[in-house]
Amino acid sequence: MTPPFNSRADHPVELWYSHRGGATASALAAHKGWLQDEFAQGGTVLRALSDADSRDIRLAHYHHGQSGLLREGGNVPAIWARSEGQSAVVVAITWVDEYQGILVRADSKIRHLGDLQGKRLGLPLRRRAMIDLQRASAQRGFATALTLAGLDPTVARWTHIQSPDFEYPQRTSGQEVELDALRSGYVDAVFLRGTPGYAASQDPAFREIADLNRQSAPLLRVNNGTPRPITVDRAFLERHPEIVQRYLSVLVRTARWANSHPQEVSALLAHENPGYTAEQIAGTHGPRLHRSLMPSLSPSCVAGLEIQKNFLLTWRYISHDFDVNQWIDPAPLNAVLQAARKPHSPHSAPHAARWTITKEHYHAS
Repeated sequence: MTPPFNSRADHPVELWYSHRGGATASALAAHKGWLQDEFAQGGTVLRALSDADSRDIRLAHYHHGQSGLLREGGNVPAIWARSEGQSAVVVAITWVDEYQGILVRADSKIRHLGDLQGKRLGLPLRRRAMIDLQRASAQRGFATALTLAGLDPTVARWTHIQSPDFEYPQRTSGQEVELDALRSGYVDAVFLRGTPGYAASQDPAFREIADLNRQSAPLLRVNNGTPRPITVDRAFLERHPEIVQRYLSVLVRTARWANSHPQEVSALLAHENPGYTAEQIAGTHGPRLHRSLMPSLSPSCVAGLEIQKNFLLTWRYISHDFDVNQWIDPAPLNAVLQAARKPHSPHSAPHAARWTITKEHYHAS
């Protein structure tokens, strides 16, 4: 699908795109050259945010202040930016599950989640971060695990792990400092997610006591990477809806291609995580990875964003509340799916379930 494009070739529109770390349709489309091909005919200049000379532009992956940026990434920075008044809107969401493990040392006496009571739970701390997403992710994971064990996360023994400032593109996984703290005995347990977490769980120096990704209720698996919003600033969307639709149409086509290419998906996404293998990527995300990349605005995906927003507000990672439904503009994705004239691909998170949300637990009803 290529809707009419009205930009003049002598005044091209600057379009930025950003994705990082995790499994995204944008990463696959860029690796295959499909994004570049879609915008190669003039009228639009496509730029990767990670290649920008300006550090402030690169950090727009977090602060969302760059106009013309289509970002597919973690929900913590996106929610924080919206809370701070940035105008980026959600035009689609993906639900790609990932490893979420709580690890202890191999010689630890901690065997079960209930044993975490009173133990030193490691939380990374980046004092200069705009939004400390790694800390929010770890606290989110621990809070879910403690709740599952019948413990009160508000009285947990949180232990700060001083961590280096964050940069984009990221040079390392950022989780080595936490593993060092665990090795040294400074903390009793850490929460790690994604491929670095999965790789650490295979290290004989550590022992996994829980992987939240095994929880059957999708909303118990909510964290920074799940669900993952796709955003663009509202002013750009209003000026260039056809460009946003073209971008989303590439992602839809990429997700459909991924459905029948599971091995190639893992191999390509390994490029997003230097130092890790395709097998580790597959282990991180599970056997349905190739079927989980379709952009959606399903009720369960939206509920995941709502639950995450409420957590960040309760734990004071964000200062201002907002209406998640008002944050979403479904028009671009609806136009793409209608033009495709094909039923929406099944999503990894169930569409039909209703969810009862309580402070203590989330369960299907």
